[in-house]
Amino acid sequence: MDLIEKNITPAEEEQSVRTYCCTYYKSRLLGIETNGFLGVTNKRVIFQATGASASGRSVIQSEVPIADISGITSFKGPFFSIPAMLGAIILSFLLGGITMALLTAIAAWSNSRPVLDILGWVIVVGAFFGSFYVPVKSIWRPVLVGIAASVLAGLGGSSLLGSLSLFGRSQNSAGGWQFILAAFMAIFGLLCAFWYARRPTFALQIGSKGGASTPISISSATGMGLLNISAAKSLNAEPAKDAESMLKELGALILDIQMLGDYGIEKWKTL
Repeated sequence: MDLIEKNITPAEEEQSVRTYCCTYYKSRLLGIETNGFLGVTNKRVIFQATGASASGRSVIQSEVPIADISGITSFKGPFFSIPAMLGAIILSFLLGGITMALLTAIAAWSNSRPVLDILGWVIVVGAFFGSFYVPVKSIWRPVLVGIAASVLAGLGGSSLLGSLSLFGRSQNSAGGWQFILAAFMAIFGLLCAFWYARRPTFALQIGSKGGASTPISISSATGMGLLNISAAKSLNAEPAKDAESMLKELGALILDIQMLGDYGIEKWKTL
C-alpha cells in the first residue's frame, strides 16, 4: 500500500519512494487489529496505523521531515509476556475445573463411577494428544494440556484420598499413579504456557535533529510485557511482512535521499 496514494495528502511536489508494512498491532483489550505502514517520500518519513473497533475508528500517525532525521534505532525479536503466561495458566485451571465439575455431575446423575472414569479418560487422552496438533504459539496448547492434567488429577486424586462418596461408598482403590502422571502433565503445560508467552515484538525510533526528540516511535512491549498507561503504548507492535527488509534498507534509503537528492530517489524507485 502506498500511503501517499491512499491515506496521506501529499505536499507540493511530494512523491512516494518506498512504503513498508513494518508492524502489526493486535489488542483484544482495546479491540484493535491493524497493520502499521512506514512511508518514505522525498520530503518526509510517515508512520501510520489505522483500524476500526466497536468504539470507533483509531489512527496512530507520526511523521518527520526527511532533512531533520538524525538517527534510527530498531529492534525485532522475542520478549517474555507475564500477562500472556498468567492468562494461559488461569484459563487452563478454569476450564479444567469446569470440565471436571461437569464430569462429576454426569457421573452423579448416572450413579456410576465407571461413567466418570470412562468419560474422564476420553477427555484426558483427547485433550493431551490433541494439544500436539495445535500450534506452539497458540494459547490452546497449554489450555488443552491443563484440562487433561486437571481431569486426571481429579480422577487419581479422588481415588488416592478415598474421598469420592457420590456413589454411596468410599473408593479406596490405588490411584496415586494417576495423580503423579497429572503432575507431569501440569509441568508440561507450564512449559507450553512459557513458550506461548514468548511473543514477537518490533520497535523503531527515528530521531530528529531537534535534541532528544523521537517524532516516530513504534513501541515494543516494555519490561516483561506490562502495559503502560498510554493506550498507544499498550499496543505491542509485532513485526509484519516487510519488517526485516525495512530494517536492512531504511538507513541507506534515508541517507541516499538526504545526500543524493533526486538521484537517490530514482535509485530506490528502480530497486
